[in-house]
Amino acid sequence: MGGRNIPPALRDWVELVVEDNADDLLRYFRRRVTHPEDAADMLGRVLLAVWEKASRLPTTEQDARMWCFGIARNVLREHYRYAAKQLALADGLRDHLRASAPPQNGADTVVEEEFRSEAIRQAVRALDDRSRELLLLVHWDGFSIAGAARILSINASTARTRYTRALRRLEKQLDRDDDPESRPATFASSFPLMAP
Repeated sequence: MGGRNIPPALRDWVELVVEDNADDLLRYFRRRVTHPEDAADMLGRVLLAVWEKASRLPTTEQDARMWCFGIARNVLREHYRYAAKQLALADGLRDHLRASAPPQNGADTVVEEEFRSEAIRQAVRALDDRSRELLLLVHWDGFSIAGAARILSINASTARTRYTRALRRLEKQLDRDDDPESRPATFASSFPLMAP
């Protein structure tokens, strides 16, 4: 792992702390997230932080353990904030699409919403990081495109171009996911006993 410029005694101590706590930290994350791969990613971020901040690692086992779990808590909070932003963006885009869609009957709308919500989340996740963050700043945080550009340290015209391209990619992805063969045409056709 890390530790190129760490004195040997401190390196040994960090390795011991990591070895003693990594499994518990992974369990901590697994109990709190939906996807196991997210737990593994978060563990990696904690271990990286431990190595990067090795000079601040407490010198007793209990204090070092608590310190590691403090870092884990911060990583988890960051994960929750990011997930909430993605969900809110998906909800906002779904509302936008719903407002521009032709009216449907109530049963069809229920089924369609379930498919669209997940499709929007997947489409947003598929965007590159820069485009996704721009959309999150505009649709979740409520910034104008120009305001988001300032936050991202890019010029406003670049932000407008990225924003437009990101929306086009989302629309294309959602149109692709909207294949009638991949989902039931109506609520009733989802449940054969209810079909006329």
